[in-house]
Amino acid sequence: VRGRPREFDTQDALDRVLTVFWRDGFDAASMQDLAEAVGVSKPSLYAAYGNKEALYLAALERYATTFGTEKSANSARLALCARLISTSMRP
Repeated sequence: VRGRPREFDTQDALDRVLTVFWRDGFDAASMQDLAEAVGVSKPSLYAAYGNKEALYLAALERYATTFGTEKSANSARLALCARLISTSMRP
């Protein structure tokens, strides 16, 4: 069963959310901020990417393929994973 087609260009959306992540940082960027930057609803972003972490990783992939900085994208992925692990280990 297929859902409705996407209301937005996913590549343009990733470019826009990347600027929000750069400006505000991962933790401070809310899904509302990201949705507003793209011009779609939060449910549309969740439907397309699942969660903020997946959206962040997709934006990193977009950046790496656009600017050819796979090493930087890998470093950012590792930093995000470390942050997620340390957050999940807190009591």
